[in-house]
Amino acid sequence: MKARYVPAVGSLLIQLFATAPMSGVNGADAEKDPPNLANSTVPYTLPATAKYDYAEVLHKSLLFYHSQRSGKLGPNRRLAWRGDSCFICTGPNGEDLSGGYYEAANTMKWGLPLAFTVTQLAWNVYAWGDAMASVNELEEAKEGVKWGVDYLVNCISSPENFVGQFGVSAVGSTDIDFGYFGPPEEYEMWVPNKIMHPAGLSYINSTNPSSEILGETAATMAASSVIFKDSDPDYSAKLLDHAKDLYNRATTHLGSYQNSTDPNMATVKQWYPSSIYYDELAWGAAWLYVATQDESYRTVADSWRAKASDHNSEYSWDEKLPGVNALLYSVTKNDTYKAGVESFMANFFPGGSVKQTAKGLIFADSWGSLSYGANIGFIMMVYAKTAGYDQTNSTKAISMAAQQINYSLGDCGRSWVVGFGEGSPIRPYHKSSYNSFIDYPLRGQDNSIQGDDFLNSNTTNRFILYGALEGGPAWDDTFKDNRANYEYTEVTQDYNAAFTGLNAALIDYYGKSNFKAFTDCGLDLGWSHPNASNFPNWGDNDCYHTCNTNCTTSNTGSNSNSSGSNSSSGNKANAAATGRQVVGWGVGAALAGAIAAILA
Repeated sequence: MKARYVPAVGSLLIQLFATAPMSGVNGADAEKDPPNLANSTVPYTLPATAKYDYAEVLHKSLLFYHSQRSGKLGPNRRLAWRGDSCFICTGPNGEDLSGGYYEAANTMKWGLPLAFTVTQLAWNVYAWGDAMASVNELEEAKEGVKWGVDYLVNCISSPENFVGQFGVSAVGSTDIDFGYFGPPEEYEMWVPNKIMHPAGLSYINSTNPSSEILGETAATMAASSVIFKDSDPDYSAKLLDHAKDLYNRATTHLGSYQNSTDPNMATVKQWYPSSIYYDELAWGAAWLYVATQDESYRTVADSWRAKASDHNSEYSWDEKLPGVNALLYSVTKNDTYKAGVESFMANFFPGGSVKQTAKGLIFADSWGSLSYGANIGFIMMVYAKTAGYDQTNSTKAISMAAQQINYSLGDCGRSWVVGFGEGSPIRPYHKSSYNSFIDYPLRGQDNSIQGDDFLNSNTTNRFILYGALEGGPAWDDTFKDNRANYEYTEVTQDYNAAFTGLNAALIDYYGKSNFKAFTDCGLDLGWSHPNASNFPNWGDNDCYHTCNTNCTTSNTGSNSNSSGSNSSSGNKANAAATGRQVVGWGVGAALAGAIAAILA
């Protein structure tokens, strides 16, 4: 995000955030940016061999997205501390909006950052699918894309309406989603004022246009259609039809949600302010060109690309022009697109406008600094792969990309990825890994009490949020591992998106044969907890989720036992490998009864 919210609870805001700088008096105010005084240029020698196990980080980064899943999780439920959620998530026209990914610590589904996340996850597969396959991560990556894109398909309500937002972050000065500190699985039971997700729904249509949301979602559909074309041609064709439809809507009714008068869009304009929509229209057309090879889409992309030409210094959920140039260069090898990427990269090389911290992090923004470094690194690796790894500009790009990810993984003296490396964070700003539905000590107490505990206690998160890339350090490389300083410790869906692909890119660069597949074996996914239940049955021929070896297939993204029974010898072996016992408990049934009472 470029602007940040103050996730506190109404009247207790001052008490809960006495240590945090504030821009206003309630949770509906955007947080002021922390200072950015970074002014270093740090030379870097590219390691001759991989310094970190990028296959392990890739595995864990994909696992992070399981912590953000919404809806009925089904058989591919890898985390004991996450269960089914979003029980009251039907739109007014019967849309099933229970799926997709939650934005961060909250349960919001904002259209632009969510769609960008899924587009980027699809681009990871498109650009580095072979590297992913070499370490047995390709099918998991594709399944993660499908999880997100299927939600977006459900947002297509009618030929006129598209669900551009779902959830209620705040109502006036009263935090709703942001004032809830429990797990998503119990949201309907304890959310402040009993305001449910559908109350925050906003339709994008001819009278409430958002060319950025529809343009980005068209890109998501087109990119996803590309990666599923061989494995599921019917699904791919369906997605491509949706991409064309949404792109037509985006260009027919031009406009930005920044100008929306819908009250439900008021807060997104503060927390995810959109700069322009020209870049999303170029982005959507570029992906439609890749999906169709229809030159008319490239012509359209070029026209919008020209209008967005002064927005070539950032690649993020908001700014797409560097992505447009890199994507089209990778497909066409056209010198115009190549020059566009080189112009972007020049911002970060010595002499460029964006400086580094003293330890080498590109400090493009004081919020989510690590994710910006990963985004920049991803674009640089796409460029280097296309131009050839041995070219002079490619060598510079690869070195800078490696410097950024290696900073995140430990070069700065600590890891910023939860559950990986030395000194990794143990108090990420993430509610469900702290208050899970299977371990929720303050269940039923006032949300202000829970908020004070979440923010100000020194308790480590009760479950390991594997793979989550935290926001990052201050400009002087300092860091506070606590939830109250959420500018450092926040995690979001988009932070991990290009970071995931950057790990795959470095597997490709250093040589796919130099990495071994990583598995869930030995990871503490919560199944040893006495309240864990419905242990997944991965099967004996699964080497992705278990400690099994010599499998003939990964079984990734599937599960032979749809009921989720506790009969898996493979996963019991996994639990045994970490010295833990699996114990079932009827949390799911108890919750189901409570939710049924709410719905009655």
